[in-house]
Amino acid sequence: MDPLELLITNDVLRFMDLLGVFVMGVAAGALASRLNFDAVGFAVIGIIAGLGGGIVRDLVLDYGVPAAFADPWYLACALGGAGFSFVIAADGAWWRHLVSVLDITAMGLWAATGTAKSLGYGLDVLPAILLGITSAVGGGVIRDVLVGRIPAIFGGGPLYATGALVTAILTWTVVALGLPSPLVLIAVAVGSLLAGVAAWRRWTLPGHSEWQVTMSAAQLKRLVRRTRKRERERVALETGTIPVIAPDSDDLADDAAAEDLDPAGYEDRVFEAAAAEELPGSHEPEPEPEHRAPNAGPSGDDDPAAEGDPAGESR
Repeated sequence: MDPLELLITNDVLRFMDLLGVFVMGVAAGALASRLNFDAVGFAVIGIIAGLGGGIVRDLVLDYGVPAAFADPWYLACALGGAGFSFVIAADGAWWRHLVSVLDITAMGLWAATGTAKSLGYGLDVLPAILLGITSAVGGGVIRDVLVGRIPAIFGGGPLYATGALVTAILTWTVVALGLPSPLVLIAVAVGSLLAGVAAWRRWTLPGHSEWQVTMSAAQLKRLVRRTRKRERERVALETGTIPVIAPDSDDLADDAAAEDLDPAGYEDRVFEAAAAEELPGSHEPEPEPEHRAPNAGPSGDDDPAAEGDPAGESR
């Protein structure tokens, strides 16, 4: 039996598929309740969340009438889940855990079904895997966009998309290698288990800021100093004639031995010696020798500058 036929025709899997649509409708209805939607809002967001991914997949595959509209049970389950949240406000911890488990299980089934159907329509491996992931999480993405929030799969949420990716890859492996059809259930179980453990342990993928490399000025100087020292050691080992550092003549010896904590420390160390000496260009002109007036005596009493005469300043 073909894996796709198994996923579609098996009564147990079909029941799980419809239950997943119902659960997605319930979860979407709970969101609509928090946003104070009316009955129409509940119905629309329930249908989008429960059936949106499959509808997108079937439209891309040019399947004809999407499966969500060809079988009235899908629409009924989506509307039933949204209606359940509209009438009953279930907010207990046990209820949230149950919804999460059923949601994750449905995600695995949808990823496997979408991948198998895409491969059956002749798509290559990468487009088939992409459509498998779209089948699993596309409804949730559209739901989040409709209510004006960033989709949960874009960061900070459970690893639903990662679990769907694992299921899609394993489903492709079963189909490509011609393995027995029941093994596709292992693909569903592995992807669902990964998403479930991630939700339980609060695992998330690294964010953009966690991959950025930032260095302070002091760290950059230490890195340059270590790199320069290693390069000199390498050259010394290869040639056997160039010393690594000659403390008595090498102007880099101070940099290699110093441990400046910040740029200010480096500046103080470098210019400390220069502070005691006069830097080039800082010499003040020596005063010109004092000229005596022709009529000044040996004691200089007749010098106008000595008495504060302004004319003496121009001499």
